[in-house]
Amino acid sequence: MSPGTSTPSSSTRITFKGTDSPPAVPVHVSVSLGISGDAESDPLAVISGITEGTKSMEAQLRESVARARQLRFTWEEIGEALGVTRQSAWERFSVD
Repeated sequence: MSPGTSTPSSSTRITFKGTDSPPAVPVHVSVSLGISGDAESDPLAVISGITEGTKSMEAQLRESVARARQLRFTWEEIGEALGVTRQSAWERFSVD
């Protein structure tokens, strides 16, 4: 994929658990990251921009994990979606 020619995306099927849950529904998720600026001439601007984007995505990720827990997804399932162990997912996102 050449830069700027397409937007990466991912589709997944989410199955809700529990007796009062809706049936499985298709969900389309698309994340696009664009970096403007020149790392050669202004690396601090690029670092700042990436940091802001990371903060925004972290907040959305935390909301999504919280929602998954509300829908009774296990830490195992959440960890799998994150590409980490259930223990790592729990340590990062559990709320005491």
